Amino acid sequence: MKRLIEEARALLRDAGVREAKLDVQRQAGYGEVSTAVAFELSKKSGKDPFSIAKQIVEAVDTSGSRFVSHVEAVKPGYINFHARWDALAEDVIDEAVKAGDRYGALDVGKDQYMLVEHTSVNPNKALHIGHARNTCLGDSLARLLTRAGYRVAVANYVDDSGTQMADILLAFSKLGYGMEPPDGVKFDDYCGRIYTEVNRRIAEDSTLEAERRRISASLEDIGSEFYRLNRSVVDRVLRDQMRTCWRLGARYDVLNRESDVIAFDLWSETFQKLQTMDAVYLAQEGAKKGCWVIKLADHPVLSKEGDEVLVKSDGTTTYVARDIAYACWKLGAVLKDFKYRRWGENPDGSPVYITDVNGEEVLKFGQASSTVNVVDARQKRPQEVVKHALRKLGVDPSRYIHYAYEVVSLSRSDAAKLKVDVQDQQFVHMSGRAGVYINVDPLLDYIAEKAVEGAVKRHPDWPAEKLDEVGEKVAVAALRYFLIKSDPDKMIVFDSEQASDIEGDTGPYIQYAYARASRIIEKAEAEPLPKPYGQNLDDAEKELVKVIGLLPFVFEEAVKILSVKRVASYLRELAVSFNNFYEKCPVLTASHDVKVFRLALVEAFRSALSSAAWVAGIPLVREM
Repeated sequence: MKRLIEEARALLRDAGVREAKLDVQRQAGYGEVSTAVAFELSKKSGKDPFSIAKQIVEAVDTSGSRFVSHVEAVKPGYINFHARWDALAEDVIDEAVKAGDRYGALDVGKDQYMLVEHTSVNPNKALHIGHARNTCLGDSLARLLTRAGYRVAVANYVDDSGTQMADILLAFSKLGYGMEPPDGVKFDDYCGRIYTEVNRRIAEDSTLEAERRRISASLEDIGSEFYRLNRSVVDRVLRDQMRTCWRLGARYDVLNRESDVIAFDLWSETFQKLQTMDAVYLAQEGAKKGCWVIKLADHPVLSKEGDEVLVKSDGTTTYVARDIAYACWKLGAVLKDFKYRRWGENPDGSPVYITDVNGEEVLKFGQASSTVNVVDARQKRPQEVVKHALRKLGVDPSRYIHYAYEVVSLSRSDAAKLKVDVQDQQFVHMSGRAGVYINVDPLLDYIAEKAVEGAVKRHPDWPAEKLDEVGEKVAVAALRYFLIKSDPDKMIVFDSEQASDIEGDTGPYIQYAYARASRIIEKAEAEPLPKPYGQNLDDAEKELVKVIGLLPFVFEEAVKILSVKRVASYLRELAVSFNNFYEKCPVLTASHDVKVFRLALVEAFRSALSSAAWVAGIPLVREM
């Protein structure tokens, strides 16, 4: 498809049109590539655009073209290029089949290192579906950048400091909660329940607030009892959280503990630089007296809400301060670095490292060309403060990308199941503190059970292991697709029944198209051949070839605007095109020449879908 566009552009240049924007035409009957350049020329000359278009077309010579069969001018002034389908189909199919599940890969990121941070759930609870949106978006972004040729490392920022951890430690040390969860309850889920209960108890007993503050302050003291207890609790929660993330298909390279930003002196070096640049000051009066504060007066937006506290009057740092130091480490703006130890491994066998003051591994995860930080939209101000600080320190803030996404809320029906008083609300915001959320693991179990029930009816002979494997993959596809198919700046109203549906605009619909194609290939008794059986292909064949050929463009566009949704939309479009082809163009019963071509087209479809599905994190199945 790129070569078709390049050929069309060359034909226009030969006809005297040096610059023209060319678009792939999606509407059937109007050619495969079109341009509106006649309208631009009309503005300059005052002539009728249709007359200009006809004049250009008359000067176009397609006699030496491989991909363009003819060109036409259509009212009110468009120029459409029609493809020579025998050549175009053969090249698209051949390229896709040879590339396999890496079809569409780019090299735009060659020699550039991207650090992608996602998940970053406080290690005091299990992952709920709001966290899952972060994980699925972040994992797909990392995959997309990898497919575009970047060297990518994935970080999970472990926020093991602050009051959210003090709540859990208060429960274990002072409020009589045991360290072991009830039978059948995961430790991260247990801590999440405790977190909700402790917040309720603190609201009822104000004396607990002072104890919580004392514990929170001690978490920055590497020699304190609570520091050691916190490390133990965090590691147990983190292991449960990571199992959930792995279940969703995510992988990680490094776990950066927030407490280590202090322990490795990243903050002290950053703070000294901010002082040298006169970017911070010690407040002498008012509510911020005794605090170190970053100046925001010269920021056009942040200044309206006042300066931001970085170090409290008791000497403890705020999470914004730690975020600034962490951002400086990511982009190579500090000399200090972490040390690591091997913490575990991803399901693919690759290692996962964690920051550790006693670590012996010296690895370079910082000094990225750019960093993408998947952080929800409610953190817009703190993220802007970080970028402002980077600018003050002489770092190009455009290298620090806040990939903002809106929250996931619960539908009326799901909120009612949690016994939330919905009144006349159409949705309810989730809150870990209030105990209003749906955790990921039980939801995946529920979707998988529904998928297995359907599979048993269709395949009563399948063994339990196969049913479980397919059920799990269907569940992951359903949830991941549901969470990435919307624009990230749009709030998702989550409904468990809608998310578990396996028909319509869903992940399982994409899986089903792939399974259909796989069954055709398995049953075929002939070798695929990409050479078309003639120039007059069926419209459904042309459409499928065109959509397959678009994948490199889709990846190019998605990388440029960091749009995971663009890949999800493409998967849906590709599956719809294939299912239309499947209904209208018999493969196995066709004549030999037609059959071998259509087999090659089916194989090319599998290449395109598997490549895009990998980026989206949707696992594929050969049977459903």
